[in-house]
Amino acid sequence: MSLIHFKNKKLKKLVHVYQLNYINGKSPGLGDFLRGSFSFMQLSKLYNLDFDIDFSNHPMSKYLENTEKNNNINYNNIELYEGINLPIENLLDFEKTIKNVNPEFINNTINWLNPKNCEVFGFMSNAYPYFNKYTEEGRNFVKSKLEPNNMMKQYIDYSLGELGLNKKGYGVIHIRTGDSHLVSNEGFTKLFLEKLKTIINSCILSERRYLIISDSNILKNMLKSYPNFYILIRDIEHLGGEHIRHTETNGIMNTLLDFYLMSYSNTIISLSVYGHVSGFSKYCSVIYGIPFKFIKI
Repeated sequence: MSLIHFKNKKLKKLVHVYQLNYINGKSPGLGDFLRGSFSFMQLSKLYNLDFDIDFSNHPMSKYLENTEKNNNINYNNIELYEGINLPIENLLDFEKTIKNVNPEFINNTINWLNPKNCEVFGFMSNAYPYFNKYTEEGRNFVKSKLEPNNMMKQYIDYSLGELGLNKKGYGVIHIRTGDSHLVSNEGFTKLFLEKLKTIINSCILSERRYLIISDSNILKNMLKSYPNFYILIRDIEHLGGEHIRHTETNGIMNTLLDFYLMSYSNTIISLSVYGHVSGFSKYCSVIYGIPFKFIKI
């Protein structure tokens, strides 16, 4: 299939906007947003467009350093782009491939962008990147957009002190039990817990320290019996508009705390009930250059 030409002479810049609501849907979680950021950053390079990431209209912006609004964007008229650039049926296959260039997806995207009558176009996408390989320039750019402000930095340092951990002195085990547990605080079956503990026992080393990050505080409490596990029990919040419950509590700050604590780890082991890698931990590992291993529960 031949590629369609990008004919829009007016469009100069793509701005990937994270907020709770769009004109045609609600946002997914932060990991999905970061995945889409890398996807469209790669596309922008290909078509010589400027690219930016914008958190200014999301509640998490109060904890970030660089969150100025863009005067060229109407935040009440932001579109959610629905293509995901994944022709392969098994999502885990994406993690094994470097090249993910899907001509049909590129053509659909260019057909979507060609008629846009503006110089700066704000949108949101959770599409998979074209290349499952990330440049230092791209990683540093996303890192700069996620820079915590002074209040958040103090909270990170305070939390590390409370845990008794030093930056880069611990590994992270990130356990994704599913949105039903995060949103509804559902419990766990005995079979699930036995399976999870078998997986954990097979991949930890007794002499290493592990910070446990999970979407379930119930599960965190159950794992306190491990002597080399470090656990904070704090209310967390899904950052996507699809599942967020409260925007005025500390839940958003605590979810970002998990992300930043993970960014200071020396390895990430990601366990998930889903048939795809957790973007929350995977893209943390990508952005901050941390060794990453995924195991499906």
